[in-house]
Amino acid sequence: MLASQALDSLARTTYGDSVVIVAWHPYAHDAFNINPDDSVWVAGYQHNLGQPSLVLDGYLQLAMPSEPSEYYESFDAAIRTVKSTAAYVMLTATGDADTVEGRIVVTLAMDSITPGSAPTLYCIVTEDSLIDPLGGAYFRVPQQFLPDRNGVPVNLARGDTLVDTLTFATAGHRLEKLGAAVFIEDASGTEDHRVLQSATISQFVLTEDK
Repeated sequence: MLASQALDSLARTTYGDSVVIVAWHPYAHDAFNINPDDSVWVAGYQHNLGQPSLVLDGYLQLAMPSEPSEYYESFDAAIRTVKSTAAYVMLTATGDADTVEGRIVVTLAMDSITPGSAPTLYCIVTEDSLIDPLGGAYFRVPQQFLPDRNGVPVNLARGDTLVDTLTFATAGHRLEKLGAAVFIEDASGTEDHRVLQSATISQFVLTEDK
């Protein structure tokens, strides 16, 4: 809870949409473990053995401070470190939703592709302001992968642009609380699953049913 609050505070006060957050809840007893199979898969994929924990850019697992009071400064320093790395991918995402369906439009261009890498597009629908039994609020809680957790392999030549639309059912969700995390990751199977670029949808544009 305290780690989640520290990260959410940094996003709201310092980094805004330049930091894309997905707050996984992998424990079986956790009410916000919406898709247990995906949660367990993500934890193993990122070599994530404990909770709470913070993994940046898909590969850099932060050594968690022993004192929760140190979470904010520790997270801030780690985020600044990874944000200093140059990106060679252009990625944007927009979204709209009605009571039947949500739509995410992704635009992607790559300046170069490292030989042997496997750029893969991932999208995760999230929901904000989920309240636990003790009254604690949680944000950016994952609801589902689009189209699934295997992602979409990307094969672009330099100068090419990919535009893709991903859809999902919105029944049972609070439309005004939905968001999405979109990112390109090297899924080549190496130890480090490095995120090459990311984009966030903090809130969907609400439309009439189509």
